[in-house]
Amino acid sequence: MNNYSFKSPVITIFGGTGFLGRYIVNRLAKSGYIINVITRFPNEAIFLKTSGNVGQISFVKGSFSNLSKLTSLLSSSEIVINCVGILNEKKNNKFRQIHSDAPEKLAILAKDTGVKKFIHISSIGADQKSDSNYAKSKGIGETKIINAFPDAIILRPSIVFGSEDQFFNLFSQISCISPILPIVGGDTKFQPVYVDDIAKLVEKIIKIEKSTSEKNNSIYELGGPDIMSFHSLMLKMLTFIYRKRLIVNLPFWFARLMCPVVFILHKLSLNKIPLLITEDSIKQLKNDNIVSKKFLGFEDFGIKPKSMDLILPSYLKHYRPRGNFSDL
Repeated sequence: MNNYSFKSPVITIFGGTGFLGRYIVNRLAKSGYIINVITRFPNEAIFLKTSGNVGQISFVKGSFSNLSKLTSLLSSSEIVINCVGILNEKKNNKFRQIHSDAPEKLAILAKDTGVKKFIHISSIGADQKSDSNYAKSKGIGETKIINAFPDAIILRPSIVFGSEDQFFNLFSQISCISPILPIVGGDTKFQPVYVDDIAKLVEKIIKIEKSTSEKNNSIYELGGPDIMSFHSLMLKMLTFIYRKRLIVNLPFWFARLMCPVVFILHKLSLNKIPLLITEDSIKQLKNDNIVSKKFLGFEDFGIKPKSMDLILPSYLKHYRPRGNFSDL
């Protein structure tokens, strides 16, 4: 499908204004789908209009707290995609609420209203038996979704990178002002995945029938071509931004002691100082974040994920000492 028309299939996306969501919206709009983006603040989503034709992308004020009001909208949708997720808990946003309870309610509503496909973004490490509340809530959410919508598709990416990411950008910012780069879990392995590769997979999943692979057909684990330790990722990042910094790998026990200090600084700065570590994120960093062989992945759809070497320089170069002009 190349042309958008009023007869095009309708897709409803939750979290469409977020980091991954905006890439999915862009790809699906170019494929000609009619897209409803559910957002609490429609005025802040106007930038997505340029991804499609006039009238192709609509913004609907809503959230997980008022799903019942979206029943008619979902009744006219063929596909529902949930990209909503949080990395840290806040007063009104708890892991279980955002990752488990709300997605279950959405999946039930999608099933009841006749939605054909339900796609949910989870993460590698999701496990309802995990001692990390983040990973546990993700795992419980997956189980609840599959129970409510048996044909649902779960995508589990490793660390997602791209020009708006909060991983390489964050540590690059720290490197610009600090001679020391503290990290926790330096030996923990990651398999960073480019954000648009995930969007490309979503587009393919929507266009084809359910896979007949012998692997688990509900869960897809997504990682890029490079598997590296946290420490090695920081070295690579520093190479791209032309900076030499002392990378200090903090022991887990010491990092736990620092959590209250980091939290206080975060609050006193009115959230300007990022919440770099929490007790829950430390638990997550004890386990590798790479794809397993049990589930489907990019290769099952003929997608060759892009390497960090190809993408990172394009958006990290402004962190160099002379900015974008460092190559001159």
